[in-house]
Amino acid sequence: MKFALTPLLLATALLTAPLATAEEENRYDILSKMLLPFLNVVVKTTTNPNRAMQLTASLEQMTNVPPAFIGSKAELALQYPDKVRLHGPIFGEDAIVCRHGQEVWAYPASKLRPLLEAAAKAKKLPKLDPKAQFEPFGLPIPEKQLVFLPALFQIKDVGTESLGGEPCRVLDLFLMPELVKSLKTSNWAARVWARPDNRPARLSVAKPGWNVVVRFQQVDFSPTLPDSTWQPTPEQAGDLLTLDAPHYQQLLEALVQ
Repeated sequence: MKFALTPLLLATALLTAPLATAEEENRYDILSKMLLPFLNVVVKTTTNPNRAMQLTASLEQMTNVPPAFIGSKAELALQYPDKVRLHGPIFGEDAIVCRHGQEVWAYPASKLRPLLEAAAKAKKLPKLDPKAQFEPFGLPIPEKQLVFLPALFQIKDVGTESLGGEPCRVLDLFLMPELVKSLKTSNWAARVWARPDNRPARLSVAKPGWNVVVRFQQVDFSPTLPDSTWQPTPEQAGDLLTLDAPHYQQLLEALVQ
């Protein structure tokens, strides 16, 4: 996991951000309370006891995705410093990819292996980096500075909307112009729906010519997850694909493209 923002960019955003009114502080506070539980899972050192998370999300909308994928669900489990498990549609198949320390397995090999080989032959996979290594998760930001991260965004409070019977605060997010320029990234906008407990209910991200909308059914944080989370079931054990660090990195990059 990589974090692109340097301390210098963070300082720039803080110095150029306008002074917040009480109303602005309120919406920045909502975003902070939403982001911090996620960030505390992967930051290198923290006093927060929750170092693991589980979430379940479904795809509501995405540019150029086949209609059959709309409504598909994905499950993500993550535990600091080196455990992650993704279960969802991968290259069109219901599959699992799991990292447990220095070991990575994927299921089902019988379907994933030919799909990966076909994608590689068609040059649809990112370039393989033979020097890739398994690294622990970690953000290069001290825990005390995490509370300032919402200042990287311009935030507009859109109001309240009911989702599944819950009143959600709706916020529009934009990167500070100074960061857009420094990172040389395209303009994008996000809208997030925050539940009363400040956990996300829905997230929409858009940039010119592309958008995605994801609905969150479950978001939970805990100190650890059961060891069984990272192990294949007996039924899965006979159809596993093992991945080394370069091929694991290649697969992750392909999934987020």
